Amino acid sequence: MKYIKKGNEPEEFTQWKEAQRESGVNCDYKSLQNPQKGLLHAALLSEQGYICCYCCQRVDSTTSYLEHLEPQSETDPDLALDYTNLLASCGRDPNWLNRCGKKKGNRHISVSPLMVNCEAFFRYSGDGEMLPTEESEKTEAVATTIDIFGLNDYDLRQARMEAIDIWIGITETEAQLVDRDFQQRDDDGKYQPFCPAVLYYLQEYYGV
Repeated sequence: MKYIKKGNEPEEFTQWKEAQRESGVNCDYKSLQNPQKGLLHAALLSEQGYICCYCCQRVDSTTSYLEHLEPQSETDPDLALDYTNLLASCGRDPNWLNRCGKKKGNRHISVSPLMVNCEAFFRYSGDGEMLPTEESEKTEAVATTIDIFGLNDYDLRQARMEAIDIWIGITETEAQLVDRDFQQRDDDGKYQPFCPAVLYYLQEYYGV
């Protein structure tokens, strides 16, 4: 999980909500259609650096969908359209594996990517397993979060392990360069997939 700093919602999305309310027609999530929905989706992907809001694998408009942090079924229409409650999660394909937003369903979570310090709540093993912090007062909540999202799904563990394995055995100077690259977006505004796991490895083994 990586911290997501929420910015301003797309102007077209704001204007659509205002027009819906002024006209007296439905202003709810079911009424949201393209082009506004597509523009909103694009803004969320850009905001997240094109990685899933939960597992941090690479996503784009064809592999992700709009996710409500607070369950849509349990929120009022305003919160269901609140930009601060919207993220982009992997799993657009109906046959997608049961993890991330799809596995969460309507459950509430106590650890979210909107928490500034969320990255510090997780550790990573050499074989790609996601582990909770060792801080006793947070361990249970973080472990529950990992389970809710299925973040130790076999494919995710393998992908994280592969992302880490690339950098095993590099020099300290190389580790510093990799750390710099994984801390920031590339020229296309994208973060590296599974960047929190790689950064954790570099910190643990190279102290960068």
